[in-house]
Amino acid sequence: MNKIFKFGWRPVLFMGADRELTLITAFACLIVGVYSFSPLIIAVSITIWVVIVHFFRLMAKSDPLMRHVYVRHIKYNISYIAKSSFFCNSQRTYK
Repeated sequence: MNKIFKFGWRPVLFMGADRELTLITAFACLIVGVYSFSPLIIAVSITIWVVIVHFFRLMAKSDPLMRHVYVRHIKYNISYIAKSSFFCNSQRTYK
């Protein structure tokens, strides 16, 4: 009997959250903190990053692929017309 290893189907998470979202927010907060040269702004950016990563972890806990589902969701139209196009041959007979 063959084993199914977890690394083949398990979603890629970083610090318990989606990898891309976590790293993008980390780089954004790092850029804001480094270029501000203010200890207050550095502390605020670190705090904001910790809070955002907490929400990303909650999101990944409920569904690790939620970001991908949301991106696909916003690509759909609000509604679709219930009729076919003008160029469709609708007088097709089936035997």
